[in-house]
Amino acid sequence: MQRKTLRDGALGLFIIGGVVALGGALLWLRGLQLSSSKFTFTIKLPDASGLNNGSVVRFRGVEVGRVTTLTPQTEGVDVLVSIENSKLIIPKQSVAETNQSGFLGNTNIDIFPPKDKLALDPQMNPLAKDCNSEIIICQGGEMEGMRGVSFIALLKDTSSTLRKINDQGLIDNLGDTLAAAKATAKSIQRLTDTANRVVGSFENQIAKFGDTADAISGAATKVGNVASSAQDLIEVNREKLAQTLDGIAATSREARSLLASAKPLLNDGKLIANLQKLAENAAETSANLRKVSGELNDPATIASLRETLDSARVTFANTKKITADLDELTGDPKLRSNIRNLINGLGGLLSNAPNLDTIAPTANNPSPSDPAATKLPSSVEVARNKVIKSNADDPRFKREKFLDAAKIKINSPKPNASITKPEILPSTNISQPDR
Repeated sequence: MQRKTLRDGALGLFIIGGVVALGGALLWLRGLQLSSSKFTFTIKLPDASGLNNGSVVRFRGVEVGRVTTLTPQTEGVDVLVSIENSKLIIPKQSVAETNQSGFLGNTNIDIFPPKDKLALDPQMNPLAKDCNSEIIICQGGEMEGMRGVSFIALLKDTSSTLRKINDQGLIDNLGDTLAAAKATAKSIQRLTDTANRVVGSFENQIAKFGDTADAISGAATKVGNVASSAQDLIEVNREKLAQTLDGIAATSREARSLLASAKPLLNDGKLIANLQKLAENAAETSANLRKVSGELNDPATIASLRETLDSARVTFANTKKITADLDELTGDPKLRSNIRNLINGLGGLLSNAPNLDTIAPTANNPSPSDPAATKLPSSVEVARNKVIKSNADDPRFKREKFLDAAKIKINSPKPNASITKPEILPSTNISQPDR
């Protein structure tokens, strides 16, 4: 009997524990939190959009509460929501949207805070009596909501779009748009071909630019080598360069001293006057040269010069012929021998003549009444005749006569101004004079 009583008591306790556990599980599934308080506020929506009691309320994508009551109004629907965390601070400028997840999913409420960050005090409490409803959502407050993503709205928009598509004008416009798109595609194709050609040309230019860059690099290397060589040359010839610079400095000092010594001369008024006079003379000379140049450009002057040059040319030709004739005469060895013999003969003749100076005092003052005074001695007369006169048959006389005739022909002036061709003398054989 006692054992049965214990068994019945244990069974009753077990049943009571199961009922309590089942109730706790149900309360847990419904989100009941005994240790925390809640706060509620109202969201005004244009329509419910499939909301029901128990729909999920999310803040920044996290579930924070549920819908408790839906109250339809003339201008919309008042949705009372319960937030489980009483310490959650929702800014007043937040946006509430009704979004539907999938074609068969439930409609939820998503609350998005403003993008601009607000300076909110973390110690604010929506349940406090001094809660500022202009900054955050307080207990029993209100906020505006809007419809978000909804399958019903999507169907409405699709239906409206289909009605617009079925419009004939839209179809015509669509055809025109397609034709324009086709033409645009052709233009784009041509543009693409042109761009491809330009790209090919640009690639060639890039290749040429690469070659140019290589050439520039090589030139830069050569310049570097030249600079290195110049540096080495400077290092080697440093002493010579220093000496050269010293010489240049000394030359500069000498030039300065020369300029200092020449400065008084430059300041001399007489030198400046001479320079001015020299400049005037140079200007006058330039004017004369310009005048002479103008006269030389005169056609009459040019014609006169041409005639003068022609006359000079003919004169030079005649002179050349005369010179040739003289060369022909003087170049004959026989003629030179005859002339030499003639000179020797004249010298011997003059050496054999009496000294006329000894006779001159006697003949200077003759008496006019003395007939013998006017008459020279016979020996003197004979000697004078020998000196002055020559026999016509004497070869010497013939030679002298021939030379005088040749000299007269060469030196005689022409009867007129015109230049004539000189006469060529006949060749004459001069025989060796007899001794």
